[in-house]
Amino acid sequence: MLQTRKRMVGLCLCRACLMGSIVCWVVSSCAPPGIENVALGDIRPPIVKNATLENTREFVLEFDEPVRVGERSFCVEPRHLVVSVESSETTVNVHFEPPPAPGEPITLAGNVQDLSGNTTRVQVQFKGYNDRPAALALSEVQPAKNASKRTPHRDYAEFYVKRAGNLGGMFVQWASSTKTMRYDFPVCEVKEGEVIVLHLAPEGISEEKNETGAALDLSGGIDATPYGRDFWSDAGGLPDASGAISVYMREGEAPIDGIFYAESSKTGSLGSSKLLVLVQELADAGLWRLDSPPTWEDALMWKPSTTKPFLRTSVEKNGAEAWSVGESGSQNPGLMAR
Repeated sequence: MLQTRKRMVGLCLCRACLMGSIVCWVVSSCAPPGIENVALGDIRPPIVKNATLENTREFVLEFDEPVRVGERSFCVEPRHLVVSVESSETTVNVHFEPPPAPGEPITLAGNVQDLSGNTTRVQVQFKGYNDRPAALALSEVQPAKNASKRTPHRDYAEFYVKRAGNLGGMFVQWASSTKTMRYDFPVCEVKEGEVIVLHLAPEGISEEKNETGAALDLSGGIDATPYGRDFWSDAGGLPDASGAISVYMREGEAPIDGIFYAESSKTGSLGSSKLLVLVQELADAGLWRLDSPPTWEDALMWKPSTTKPFLRTSVEKNGAEAWSVGESGSQNPGLMAR
């Protein structure tokens, strides 16, 4: 029996889990063999129950039993950050100095022990907390490439800044029935009334530049505008005929705006698809009305055309009634005159 116990104490566990928006790797090992452990049978390491980014400076780990941490038991990347750690019963509080920038990728790693000496190594990845996210509203969408030689256009989504703030950690998702794509905004201060154009089908030329500073005329390329702030994504273009777009302030939170559009010939149930997941999120957030079960007819219906954009008639309204299909050639990225 003693030999069996000694084999057990050498056991290690390695697993990855997703807690909200936080990816957490856990490596657990039992205490070294000893009479006390054999007698008590406590060879189970502490288990992470929850991991939460509380604010700009504090990250909290919650375990299933009381734990303790050493003075230098945690480290962080990037190295310009310094962490201090304290434990109380089942909770470990990690403090950052200085606070990570909004949306800045962070990797935090460290060891904790329970009262019997069983050790768990935790590694978590997350993004810096944004306590001042901007409020964005979709204002114009060009869902397909227009190869016109005189007035060419490529996929883009335009946003109106309803409230000033930082874009760091904010992101956009768009989906067809089979695929979901995503763009993460960089750290960037924006003012109320600004217009942002997210280009989703770049040509890959050097003139296509992200405008994160005060100058809004740095970028060139198709649909680049000196009046709005240009960003470029190579995640993939918008669905040409039927799809959805959603906008988020932070990981793990409900969307703050979006659109669901569909080809007028489509009818009946949406079924089960990537598109349904995104559309259901919009409905759950009160941003789009859906039947039960959701149908194609719930969308902004249109006859697909590469020359016609979707135009927001009011940023104060949500759902299909807040949108219209523009006239041919009415694209105007960077200038919200509606």
